[in-house]
Amino acid sequence: MPHLEHTAADAPRLPVHGGLAHRVILHGASLLLASVLLVATMLTQIVGLGGDPIDTDLAVALGALCSTMFAVRALYSRAERFLFSPTFWLLVTFLFYFVLKALDMAGKDSVTPTLIKALWLCTLFLITYGGVYAWTDASLRAREPARALVRFEAEIPRGAEWTLLVIYAGFKLLGIVLLASAGGGDALEVAAATQNTGAAYLYRIPAVGNVVLLALLFNAFKNNRGWTVMALALAAYLVEAVLSTSRLSLVMVVLWTAFLYHRYRHPISLGRVALIGVPLVLVVVMFGYARNIEVGSAAAYVEAASALAQEPTLVSDLFLQRLDMLPEMVIALDLHQAGVLPDLHGGSYAYAFMHSIPRSLWEGKPLLTAALVTSQTHPGAFADGVNIFPSIIVEGYLNLALAGVILSGALVGFFSRQLERAIAADRLVPSVWALSMFTFPMALFNEGVHSNFTGALLYTTALNAVLYQILLFFGALKRRRFSP
Repeated sequence: MPHLEHTAADAPRLPVHGGLAHRVILHGASLLLASVLLVATMLTQIVGLGGDPIDTDLAVALGALCSTMFAVRALYSRAERFLFSPTFWLLVTFLFYFVLKALDMAGKDSVTPTLIKALWLCTLFLITYGGVYAWTDASLRAREPARALVRFEAEIPRGAEWTLLVIYAGFKLLGIVLLASAGGGDALEVAAATQNTGAAYLYRIPAVGNVVLLALLFNAFKNNRGWTVMALALAAYLVEAVLSTSRLSLVMVVLWTAFLYHRYRHPISLGRVALIGVPLVLVVVMFGYARNIEVGSAAAYVEAASALAQEPTLVSDLFLQRLDMLPEMVIALDLHQAGVLPDLHGGSYAYAFMHSIPRSLWEGKPLLTAALVTSQTHPGAFADGVNIFPSIIVEGYLNLALAGVILSGALVGFFSRQLERAIAADRLVPSVWALSMFTFPMALFNEGVHSNFTGALLYTTALNAVLYQILLFFGALKRRRFSP
């Protein structure tokens, strides 16, 4: 059974009296690739590519970014520890949203000095992320021998799985009823009915029940029991996902299952994960197409499948259209330079903790970072209720310029390692909490600190704490105490 405590934990433990360098074990192949790319980038800067100088600038910026990506990957000494980690998800984001999108934009002659600037800001963010992540990892392992023993652990008693299933089915039924009460329509119409005027707090309650599903998944894969109950819970989850045309729900259940199998049953190779990703791309595109017709409609699914079958190139076209973060960053940076987008002076970080106040009570509540940027970059889309994510990098830059980008990278690096620590505990409560944010830091990176992600995290964490006490009360969970 693989134990994914993390980075260098698989290597022989070194004395902890040395500095950071004595406690960081790097992946040799990734470090070599990072070095080769860095040298090639420096030579490109010196020699140039000929032709338009901006092509050389783009090659240098992309080379530096890719070199940094490999250097960050090198912080994980074994592949199975890197796979499904927060750094894995962050690098996937950088690969698709920045590297591949930049190449796509270059092929359409959309390269500008601001695009080059955006790529260098990405590199600065990633360098800070890697440095703080490595420091946090080394610090945690240095203190590991002195950690206090866990005094209690929550567990699912034998036979209590059926109680959890009944509770979970209640959450899913509530979700279906609330969805039906929204009145139908396409994705924007449903969002308007379920996310405005404080309605989001009600409609998010069914999603809290997903921690029960995660607990059943964790119990099955780790303890090898409760498989029937887990399968029934998954069926209820999939029914609601199809009725709500939720792309994210279907993607997440596949990723949760793959990760738990990878961790507690048998390691999965990166190649197999890539194979899993191919049908997931098709699901994302088809569900996105259907959502634009009517949420939860069988006819919408049929129409979407028919359209994609008749014109297969729509799959790649629609998928690439979703990679809109880099173009949004470029426009936002240009508008900030022109004075259209204001300096936030750190305000969005404070506003993130006040997001839970309904706008009906605070009419002048500041817009989310994504909403603020979209209102200026794409006012028509904003008027229709669409937000285009500008990234935590742009948010940091609007707040504190380069210092904001560095601060963002440091925070994400620190919390990424802490999330891995929760998963590495192999205990029910911290593992389920970490699984509920499984693809972290993707959503935080995409939306920024002042975002629906942060608001939903604070809200659902509070509800999960209440649910935990309820489950203990009804005997669906119990605490097993240990001697100190």
